[in-house]
Amino acid sequence: MTRTRNSRNGRAAERERARTTRRDTLLVLLSRAERGVLSRPEAALLRTAVEAELAAGDQARRAAGGQQAAVCRAQQRLVAAEQAIREIEAERDEHTERLKTAAGLAAVLCADFPGEAWSLAKALRALCVGELTPQQTLDSLAH
Repeated sequence: MTRTRNSRNGRAAERERARTTRRDTLLVLLSRAERGVLSRPEAALLRTAVEAELAAGDQARRAAGGQQAAVCRAQQRLVAAEQAIREIEAERDEHTERLKTAAGLAAVLCADFPGEAWSLAKALRALCVGELTPQQTLDSLAH
């Protein structure tokens, strides 16, 4: 365990002990108030304990609201990312179809063209079907 984690766990345990003590005190004071035997100092202590609980509740609600907003933003980013993926996949599919068509045309050209035109058509077909990279295609035509 890291020093930070130990420190964080220690603070959390300390907050939990303080919360338990405050709640136990509240229960005793409320019980005494219900029986009508609450003294003035105890009434002041009850008020302080209730105010502390109210403040803790307010803070927890603010934290929860912030967490909910963060979750909402993350969900919106996820939806946008999924949409972008769908768009890119559609573009990829469109380009794949175009390359298949270009490869087919290049294959037809290979059969019909003599000499250098044949080499160009053959290189184009190899590029379209993935047999050559763009750089390899350019290099093969440079020779």
